[in-house]
Amino acid sequence: MADRPADAGGSLKSLWYASPLYKLALAGKVPQAFVAVPPDPWPGDGLRGNAMLAGEFAAAGRTRGIDGDPWQQDGAPVDWLAELHGFGWLRDIKEVGGEEPARFAAAMVDGWMAANTKVSGVAWRADVLASRVIAWIANSAMIFRGADRTFIERFFRSLAMQRKHLMRLVPGDLAGAALLRGIKGLVYAHLALAERDGPLQGALQLLTREISRQVMPDGGQCERSPAVQVSLLRDLIDIRGALLAAHKEIPTAVQSAIDRMAPMVRFFRHGDGGLALFNDTDEGDASAIDLLLARSGASGKPLTHAPHSGFQRLSAGGSLVLFDAGAPPPKPNDAHAHAGTLSFEFSVGKERMIVNCGALPGADDAWRRAQRTTAAHSTAVIDDTNSAELCDDGSLGARPEKVGSQRNEADGAIWVEAQQDGYLRNFGVIHKRRLYLAAAGNDLRGEDAFVGEGGKRVKGGGKPFAIRFHLHPDTKVSLVQNGASALIVLGNGQGWRFRASGAALVLGDSIYLGIGGQMKRIEQIVLTGTLQPDGAIVKWGLTRV
Repeated sequence: MADRPADAGGSLKSLWYASPLYKLALAGKVPQAFVAVPPDPWPGDGLRGNAMLAGEFAAAGRTRGIDGDPWQQDGAPVDWLAELHGFGWLRDIKEVGGEEPARFAAAMVDGWMAANTKVSGVAWRADVLASRVIAWIANSAMIFRGADRTFIERFFRSLAMQRKHLMRLVPGDLAGAALLRGIKGLVYAHLALAERDGPLQGALQLLTREISRQVMPDGGQCERSPAVQVSLLRDLIDIRGALLAAHKEIPTAVQSAIDRMAPMVRFFRHGDGGLALFNDTDEGDASAIDLLLARSGASGKPLTHAPHSGFQRLSAGGSLVLFDAGAPPPKPNDAHAHAGTLSFEFSVGKERMIVNCGALPGADDAWRRAQRTTAAHSTAVIDDTNSAELCDDGSLGARPEKVGSQRNEADGAIWVEAQQDGYLRNFGVIHKRRLYLAAAGNDLRGEDAFVGEGGKRVKGGGKPFAIRFHLHPDTKVSLVQNGASALIVLGNGQGWRFRASGAALVLGDSIYLGIGGQMKRIEQIVLTGTLQPDGAIVKWGLTRV
């Protein structure tokens, strides 16, 4: 028998799912009422809710009209459609209050059931399906307000079919946080609709297995993304709350994961309360993160070094360095990974100074690729080549494999030495970075070295390199001392002087994507030079004026 294409099985399955016969296969006993209704403890966005009631839906960095038939959206971005079909916005319109949100919610659910009779497209993608099941159940009281019995029967019939289909998709070929979102959907569906505990226990066993695979001993999640860390912690808190409300036993693995993950969220926060911009992350909403951590009930402090996740945190005198000193995650958990190995961010109090460029929600393919490049991070680039290969399918190809760090502390000062081999294949170069933060927090020094493996001469002799320091939008920078150094002024007026040796210092333009949905022009300091046969060493420093 000839080998079939790798996607043939998926294509055949998709054809089967979209067929009328498959819809018959999903039919079965229709529940008459919920067994239990998990709570939805998170506040919505009333402004977003009012906009939606007025006919505009903002998601994934796009705003589109939804008057008429909102489910026929030709040309709409996939991420935007996923949020619309996921119904997470129900809590936003609920935040508005009154009767109009209830009528709107029922009409939208009714319209969705009429328009999505085929099990196909983004509406039936596992993570979107799970999000919708969760939202419909958690907001059912609002949806049912004033609804007639015929609508409620259709609702339960649709929800039962969606639950059955979700059971066939999970775990499937899902990975990472998307798989855990699918499991969360199963937990909610089984709690609300299953008359026996068997399906629920099966989902909880799967959840326990995945937690052991995804949540590392230091509390980091396998995808190494602060944004994913926050999302997954929220999902686990929701699962814990749903089980408590239904008087079900909470698996030890769930509580243990929450207790480890919450301090890791704290690890990734700058002084302004937002997140560090590693691996598909923007700053996020500081107040929402505060609420998340409060609801976690976990009071653990952030580690100084997350050895399993591969991040370092240097904190002294009100200054903070967050340093990505770990290898990119392996397939299939690299969908959010950027080519930013050995990049760092630096903040002083509540003021960010050195940043990565971040991630733009709903970015098109070109922008998504651009924000993942090494040049979009505060680290070194050789010959405009990424330290990890960015594949067209969103994964990483060739990547750094030997990445490690060593930390030392003495008298309140901290220094970390790290290295990565992402440039070894193309240029015969190991990139080594040293960071030193003084005890008073007023002096940050760095050294970037490009050396041959085992003392060998580098293959990339003559190739240009650039060491980039992207600056937050609230900062201002200017060259001083005839261009020998740069003066950085933070948003609060505090000044810092940047000096370097071993490379030329220039200023350049850049783009900041750290404030959700916005694209801001920023400046960057760039140290440029040329690799010699024995490599290169560049030293630089930041001192408070």
